[in-house]
Amino acid sequence: MANVHDSGGYEQGKSDGFNKGKQDGYIKGLEDAKVLLDNPPLNDISLKWRELHCAEQFTSHFGSSVVLNDRKMECLKETFKSAIWKLEVSAANKQAYPIILKIFKPPIIDEKLTELNMYRKVSSILPDLMPTIYLILEGMNGDDVWVFMEYVPQVKGQVIFTPDHFDLIIPSLAKLHALTYNDNFYNKWNVYEDWLPRYESDALSAERMKHQEKTLEYLDKAMDHPEFKERLSSSYNDLKRILKKGPIYFPELIQAGKSVTHNDLQTPNMGCHNVAEQNWNIKFIDWEGARFTPCWFDMFNLIGVFFAYRKDWRADEELVIERCASLYAAEMLKYGIAFDVNPIHLYKMAYLQRVLERSLYNQLQWGIDGVKTAYLLDVYLEKIKVWGKELGLY
Repeated sequence: MANVHDSGGYEQGKSDGFNKGKQDGYIKGLEDAKVLLDNPPLNDISLKWRELHCAEQFTSHFGSSVVLNDRKMECLKETFKSAIWKLEVSAANKQAYPIILKIFKPPIIDEKLTELNMYRKVSSILPDLMPTIYLILEGMNGDDVWVFMEYVPQVKGQVIFTPDHFDLIIPSLAKLHALTYNDNFYNKWNVYEDWLPRYESDALSAERMKHQEKTLEYLDKAMDHPEFKERLSSSYNDLKRILKKGPIYFPELIQAGKSVTHNDLQTPNMGCHNVAEQNWNIKFIDWEGARFTPCWFDMFNLIGVFFAYRKDWRADEELVIERCASLYAAEMLKYGIAFDVNPIHLYKMAYLQRVLERSLYNQLQWGIDGVKTAYLLDVYLEKIKVWGKELGLY
């Protein structure tokens, strides 16, 4: 009986010890978790921030050094080209400010180099139209470039966008173009000369010639493709004749003047702090498509692409074009820039020039090679037919 009793005591003790250990482990786990919450492990951004004394380098923008909130870091987007983080810093007044860190991954070439140089060299020329650049760090983790900049809320998500909102964007767009228009650009030639793509450069001229040849080639391929043959049958001969006139179809666009253009004016690429107010102060975001081109191309980028995708608004397109082209011309006139050609015609010329020199090729190549659906092909064909006759391409 004694042995049985002793065995029972052993088992009870074993069980009590296990439960006590489990409870102690649970308490220790809670304590460790609390320590981690109070003092989270520093990630690479936090470590580099401290190592390079970034806080002090924000003094000129915030009036004091700032403190990085290590717990408020959100990766908004990451691709093989770059990563975009939303961070938060606090200034001496205890107010918290969101900021953006864009990390450019190597190799830094082409569009990435263009965007980086817009931040490095042009943000001081266009301070009201670009996010404020707080700090640029070169050679991070090898060849990465880190750009800390102002956080500007995207227009996308703040409003339900309609064509009426073009009226609130065009004044800022005209200011961008006026400040970099013709002589205003060339007077700062040392800023732009070795990196910003220019419409009449040898490189972009050769690119247009190549696209012209490729578009003609894909037109012929389309006639051997049942679906595209049907869609192109009524336009094929006219398109061949028009394309052979190119690749510059409207010299009037070049004569109307060139500016630094953004070239991707979607609502995610436009930021605004004050959408609730009557006048918007737009800041343009993501400059990898920046070029020195005919200024009216951005009106196509803003309005033409919107209507191409939005069937629900197309009944209003002509009225919106008349209103917006006139508004743009009036805004440019405020800076002393007058257009000799009817602004509505200049808009339609810009639309057709961009479609004929690039967009038509993209639609044909995507559709015939099975890359994407040629969703906008029929829209572009209709515009070439109607506006082409109006503007004398036929």
